[in-house]
Amino acid sequence: MARDIVVFTLHKSASMFLHRQCQRLCELGGIPYHSPNVPQSGMDARRLLTDPDVWRTHHGCFAPVRFFVDIPRIEEYDVVLHLRDPRDVLVSMFYSYCFIHPGEIPPDTGYRREVALRGIDEFVLGKCSAASSTYRGDYGTGGHVESLIGNLPQRYRNYIDRLLGKPNVTFVKYEEMVTDYRSWLERFSAPFPLGNRGALLDAWAEERSALFPARTGDVMTHVRHVAPGDHRAKLQAATIEELNRIFADTLDALGYVRDAR
Repeated sequence: MARDIVVFTLHKSASMFLHRQCQRLCELGGIPYHSPNVPQSGMDARRLLTDPDVWRTHHGCFAPVRFFVDIPRIEEYDVVLHLRDPRDVLVSMFYSYCFIHPGEIPPDTGYRREVALRGIDEFVLGKCSAASSTYRGDYGTGGHVESLIGNLPQRYRNYIDRLLGKPNVTFVKYEEMVTDYRSWLERFSAPFPLGNRGALLDAWAEERSALFPARTGDVMTHVRHVAPGDHRAKLQAATIEELNRIFADTLDALGYVRDAR
């Protein structure tokens, strides 16, 4: 019997792209797909976190799960852990929260505009603090379940402490997905049962330019950047220094450089 698969990631780490990839891989491999991004699937975030029967009664691939879940008998799963530099995640969260993601109030209005006016540096540091949950709404940041999953530093620590380095866990990075898609895809797709794997991955790799188009933009147009290292352009040096302190162990464990601008 094939092993079940779970793909863990974080908000603002191309999780919707992972959803589409996993859906495609499951179709080709002939395995069931369970996702919070499938309408009426019953796999909403709160249920995944609080109902262990979900994991006992469903089999196949679960993706993307944007926070650590203490799955029963997780050692029997093939786990893929896909993470991004937390400093870039925070920058992306700011634009999502203030300007891009749909939600209970329109972008750039009300309290979302108030957050934007206070600036990105206050936001990213606030999302790392005990006051993170005071930001109303979700808007692609995980705020709706933050009481269960913790702020962003806690989410990374959960992954590092509970998954990183385990024999059944494949660790891949967002940055490799963007810069060396073929290599990333080979490791990401390894748990999925695929026929003619090499030719299939070669064909998918040819799609890279369409998957990651060149993007331009600035704070006024609110265009998100795909390329790694966006925090260097968007944050003050003092903010980066503080994030380097907050995420010191995480950056070291995941192999990110503690740099400044």
